Amino acid sequence: MGHFSGPLDFPPREVLSWRNRFDHPDKLFRTLYCAEQRLTALREVLADFRPNAKARADYRALNGEDLPAPQITAAWRQVHVLAQGRLRLLQGELVDVDSPALRQHFEQQYADLLARQGMVHLDISQVRSKDRIITQELTRFLADHAAAGILYGSNLDNLPCAALFENRAMLVPASSAEALTLTHADLIQVCQEFGLVLSKA
Repeated sequence: MGHFSGPLDFPPREVLSWRNRFDHPDKLFRTLYCAEQRLTALREVLADFRPNAKARADYRALNGEDLPAPQITAAWRQVHVLAQGRLRLLQGELVDVDSPALRQHFEQQYADLLARQGMVHLDISQVRSKDRIITQELTRFLADHAAAGILYGSNLDNLPCAALFENRAMLVPASSAEALTLTHADLIQVCQEFGLVLSKA
């Protein structure tokens, strides 16, 4: 999923928050996030539209009914497309973050950091947590060991995703980008899963 002007490109630096899971902590290179499956890519992007539990509870307490379903507007769909690409490695390989050997190696070198974060071990649950201090340090660690990017499982469906490091890996277009129309079957499915509404306006 990406901007229609270049959906497989690394995002422009001026729009980056540098708060994503595997962004480099020192902003040395950009990271491109992608998924093996179309539905996973849609889930990863549309998940941010879901209202959180507190917002639902607060609205219900004030109004006696559930929060209205968030809308995926025509304006948003016009600038986002679904694109398929082939992986091209320029330097190094993709590293599976679920590898026990990798996590053990990281633990040995970053024991002080893990202890400060209250972690006994770097388990898979910790890698998938919201603790960006750890995951971004993992990016630094892997980049320093010549990795081209990271393989990881989506928190939404556990299917394969990748975080590609700039100048070490890229996606080459494999087909034309797909517009996110009102009749796009995968878009409809994910909106139904998340309780979102596709708006004509």
